[in-house]
Amino acid sequence: MLYSVYIAAALSLFLVALSLNISRLRLIHKINFGDGGIRDLTVAIRAHGNSLEQSLFFILLLYFIEVNGYAGVRTVLALGGMFLFARLVYCAALFKRALPLRQAAHVMTMLIQIAAAGIILWH
Repeated sequence: MLYSVYIAAALSLFLVALSLNISRLRLIHKINFGDGGIRDLTVAIRAHGNSLEQSLFFILLLYFIEVNGYAGVRTVLALGGMFLFARLVYCAALFKRALPLRQAAHVMTMLIQIAAAGIILWH
């Protein structure tokens, strides 16, 4: 059983939620393209875009770790769970405009990705 696919599914649902938030704001403000100068929409677009950018490469790293047997199930689930948590905190901090918390979540995201890349490079 590949546990990384569960992490991928969870990240996918998170990205869908972020996308629906953009759609909700577009409907409220009657904006078809771009952000229309609406700050909340700009933030929502960046939260989705940044999470998508980070998630794509991370899930590939996690999948390669798992299918090649470079780490056990606990490590795969720990890395995946921490990554998802970091992205949730990042987006919540972005929406609340809490810069120190957002920066901490970004550092956590980067460290998890470095750890995943390190596991692959080690082998």
